[in-house]
Amino acid sequence: MLEVLPQPPPRLAFSAAVATAILAIAVAAGLESNAAPEPELQPQAPSGPALPPSLLQTPSPPAVLAPGQTTVIPRWWTGTPALDPILYTIDVGATYGTLTPADLLPTSALAAEMRAKYAASGLVYVTNTGLTDLKDQRSLARLIMGDESEYEGGANPRGRQEGLGSVYDIGAPLEASLAYHHEMTYKSHSVETLGFLCKHAVDRGEVGWSFVSDSVQAHDYVMGTPLGKKLQEKGLCFVRRMTDAAAELPADDAAAKGQIYNHWQQSWMTDDPIEAQKAAEAQGLMVAWVDDPIQGRVMTTRYYKSAFEYVPSLDRNIMVTSIADDGEWFDSWPGIQDVPQEERPLEMFWGDDELFTLEEKQLWTDAYDKFGVPLPWKKGDVAVLDNMRFAHGRPGMHLLPGEQRELGVMLGKHYELQEHREDKWATAVV
Repeated sequence: MLEVLPQPPPRLAFSAAVATAILAIAVAAGLESNAAPEPELQPQAPSGPALPPSLLQTPSPPAVLAPGQTTVIPRWWTGTPALDPILYTIDVGATYGTLTPADLLPTSALAAEMRAKYAASGLVYVTNTGLTDLKDQRSLARLIMGDESEYEGGANPRGRQEGLGSVYDIGAPLEASLAYHHEMTYKSHSVETLGFLCKHAVDRGEVGWSFVSDSVQAHDYVMGTPLGKKLQEKGLCFVRRMTDAAAELPADDAAAKGQIYNHWQQSWMTDDPIEAQKAAEAQGLMVAWVDDPIQGRVMTTRYYKSAFEYVPSLDRNIMVTSIADDGEWFDSWPGIQDVPQEERPLEMFWGDDELFTLEEKQLWTDAYDKFGVPLPWKKGDVAVLDNMRFAHGRPGMHLLPGEQRELGVMLGKHYELQEHREDKWATAVV
């Protein structure tokens, strides 16, 4: 770990003029505009940051399923970042050289540039840092995130990085594709920010990359479709099924063990079902218990909420939900992918308990994919994103012998979800 030494004079003065220039680029890119993207859905076509104001004039057509398609097909991005990388990327090696302890302090030029880019776009990606210790990467992320929080009530079975109590594992097998999602928007409170720390990366094309999606552009796009109007009118119902850590599975039943996702004891950080239920109900969840002969006392929760969230920093409603909270989350998850949809640990309905159609799920996925931005990890990289402003996800991967891919996850301050405001639906400028 880098030893914190007295700060030398800054090697690079990050002036107010530079910060103003970054903000000007953001405005030009449409980040602070209510303008909406072009309505035609072309998942493979490059998409620049400029957003023509045609949302209200020409509604987008529904997604077209491929012949014989039976599952959602994610694409992640169009091949061109939906935002200009200059808005959110800092190449430490090119700009600052070798980092010193002083560069990890809030008063450094690097910290000033990180804050300016995060303020302009809601995302900062710091690459070529040369950092090899997660403690130092954590210090870099905290320049934006500040205080961290616990992963209480989260859906994924996350472990903690050894010696770093507030840095978590991804909580998913590498083979599994993780659909775009905003962290913990399936209950009453979430987190303001997310931090990702790259401990090991793969140097083989796009293998191992993460992606974030600009939810402002995705929101404006989907609201030009029948799906957007239906999300606005009906809302959503989230169902979670959490197994019992005390259940005694047969030692030789690998299939049954492979179907375990997350125990309620791990999710709610208690072995007491009464305390677990209290914690869940405190976050707005309806709780029921089901005795299963294999999985023990299963905790089932339901939560009805809006698909949107009012974001004060943008002064508008934003779509913060996706198919990641439905059974599709497990389409490539070893073991669980073979479980019937209605028995998987996550399931989602419309707010009136109507089932989603495959076409609706594909269109929802396409909306995020159209505005994807890659994070092409290198060892030591750090990314911080606004959890309401950006969704995140990644394709599944299969590593070759000798390859490693490992990220640490940081959760920012708790954020009490407000859901949408009726007076804050953005409209396109005609």
